[in-house]
Amino acid sequence: MKKLLAAVFASAVFTLAAADIHMAGDSTMMTYRGKDAPQQGWGQRMQELVKDGVTVKNRSIGGRSTKSFKAEKRWENLLKEVKKGDFVIIQFGHNDGTKDKPERYTDPKTEYKENMKGFVEDVRKAGGIPVIATSIPFGIYLENGSLKPAGFLNPYLQSAREVAAETKCDLVDLYAYADKELNAAGEKKGTLLYLELKPGEYPNYPQGRSDRCHISFRGALFYAKAFALLAKQNKLPIAELFKESDVSPMDAALNEKDIYIVKKDEAGGKAGETKPETEEKP
Repeated sequence: MKKLLAAVFASAVFTLAAADIHMAGDSTMMTYRGKDAPQQGWGQRMQELVKDGVTVKNRSIGGRSTKSFKAEKRWENLLKEVKKGDFVIIQFGHNDGTKDKPERYTDPKTEYKENMKGFVEDVRKAGGIPVIATSIPFGIYLENGSLKPAGFLNPYLQSAREVAAETKCDLVDLYAYADKELNAAGEKKGTLLYLELKPGEYPNYPQGRSDRCHISFRGALFYAKAFALLAKQNKLPIAELFKESDVSPMDAALNEKDIYIVKKDEAGGKAGETKPETEEKP
């Protein structure tokens, strides 16, 4: 009996160790080139958080919604790489809410919800394990110091949660976690996670940049670690693929060394990570 249990346990460990993570999402999740630094997507930081033998395949791309990601056959191509036991993280919402772009827009209660349910079903048919992640918040603070409410994003957040419940799909509620953490951190610290850049601070943005939608390398680390933390707290199967950590996502992000500030005579030097295709900003 003991030998049988040992064999079953060893088989389970092997299956998880052989699993890959696939990621489908938008510009807040995608991988950026070094020329975009310090901008990153949180999917870009996932590889450093997983155990040896696990590969993260980030297929996220800027400007895409559940509608356009499917229409461009990006979803179809992602599914071709999914093998039995792989995990697929799905996060959409920001671009689904762009009413002025019909090629992206989906109604949160109908088309968006149908698309998300379809994604879950497709992953399961391919032998994979779907995980829905809610969209991350905008790093915009009100005059009273609190984080601005979700606004147009809220119905998409609710629908994502409903899809997870209705399909019995694992959910990582990044928005709910980040909303609490960003409010606790306050604007001065919270905006370090976003692209609030001063003129002359970074060589890639000599005029500076004020962007509270997209995230910096600190924000990317924060959200990646938040995903791993929430997966572990909720005892989701995907949690087994992540290394243990005793550092909170916010502490890790705020203490992250800034390697992207370059001296004037070093500007235009080595590039960082690469991405497989061209991004379209939302």
